[in-house]
Formats: sequence, C-alpha cells, structure tokens
Amino acid sequence: MRACVTAIVVALLLVAGAARADELEDAAQLHLDRGVEAFDAEDYPRAHREFEAAHQLVPDRANPYRWLALTQVQLGRCPVALGNIEGFLARVATDDARIPEMVRLRELCERITQPREVAPAPARGRPVTRRWWFWTAVVGGAAALATTLVVLASDDDPVRLPPIHCDAAGCAP
Repeated sequence: MRACVTAIVVALLLVAGAARADELEDAAQLHLDRGVEAFDAEDYPRAHREFEAAHQLVPDRANPYRWLALTQVQLGRCPVALGNIEGFLARVATDDARIPEMVRLRELCERITQPREVAPAPARGRPVTRRWWFWTAVVGGAAALATTLVVLASDDDPVRLPPIHCDAAGCAP
C-alpha cells in the first residue's frame, strides 16, 4: 500500500513538473515571438529584452542564444555576441541549417573585436635638417635658382627682335 502511494506521489510530481516545463516553454516562446517582432521592426533594445527573458526561462535551449547574438551584433556588442554564438553552436546538432549563419557572424565579430595593428608614428624630435629629403630639396632649389640667374644675367643674346611700332595704319617692326 505504501509503495502504491509513493508511486502515485512520484507520478503526480512528474506530471506537475512536466506541466511546469510546458508553461516555461510556452512563456519562452511568447518572449521569442515578441522579440522576433521587435527585431523585424528594428527595435533592437526591446528585442534584446525579450530574447533575454526567453533565455532566462529556458537557458538550455539554443534559439534564444541565436537571437541574442543577432541582436547584440545589431547593437554593436560583438564581444558579448561571441559568447552567445558559442552557446548556440554548443546546443545544436551538427547538421542544423542555422550553423553557417552563426559561423559567418562569429567570423565577422572576431574580425571586429581583434585589436588592429597600429602603424608606428612618424619620427618626432628629429630636426628637419637631419632628414634625407631636406638637403636634396635645398641643393635642387639652389641649382634651379643659379640656372635661372645665369640665364637672366647673360646679355650676349644673339637673337634680338626689333621693337614694334604701332600707329593708325597698324603695327610694324
């Protein structure tokens, strides 16, 4: 008799637990639906709140991780999205059709979050006279100036044109 009562109590607890699990699943699905609606309307903060609520209700399910990752990327939070991408990938079968989307998103976020190499700043503190191009420019400018002065100073130009005189009849040399 006692075994029978124990079995009935255990069965009732299992049924109650299953009913509770169904209620959680339904509530999580409601939050997911609201989140998808907000995501489609580009209301990413509201979508994030809804997906977070769904995730809190069913933390072992993959779909809230996916939607959280998608939303966090839209909000510019790639480092946080990477964690949700990994959470999603850890919870789905290897043949899930959504895996390529998440892998592509992970690669994008990894590129964005990796520190970029910064080119070294140009040398500062060195005087301009210690740079290679300075003396090249000085010598080249001096040579051009000297050439111009020599040409202008030469007075023995063999070709001189006669002056032009203009009057009422026109202009002539």
